[in-house]
Amino acid sequence: MLAGLRDTADLVATDPASPRCLPAVRETHRRLTDEVLPHEAAEERQLYPALAGPLGSGTATATMSRAHVEIRRQVDLLGAQLAQTADGRLRPDQVPDLLATLYGLDALLRLHLAQEEEEFFSLDPSDPQPEPR
Repeated sequence: MLAGLRDTADLVATDPASPRCLPAVRETHRRLTDEVLPHEAAEERQLYPALAGPLGSGTATATMSRAHVEIRRQVDLLGAQLAQTADGRLRPDQVPDLLATLYGLDALLRLHLAQEEEEFFSLDPSDPQPEPR
């Protein structure tokens, strides 16, 4: 998903008039809506409550939950931007905001995934921990 998101943003940045551009943005939005958002919702329902015990607090996942809210907000914003393309083309004045949303989502998702790896998946007891110095 992340590679496709970045590729779409790069296409909008380099060739917004391309006939491939708007379909690529629509497909990116569909994948975010159909794949990423359900994954984030499942984490909220299942993973984060299960981590409350090992982390010692239900509030330990608050930062990650806040990231989910922002991811949803950005995906919704992308949908609103797509709704403004009724004629099937991107207008030049739409490109800067669309780029900000696409590259922003790319950065947000990359950071969020890295934080999950670092914070939560390090709790796996089968994963060897580094020796203290």
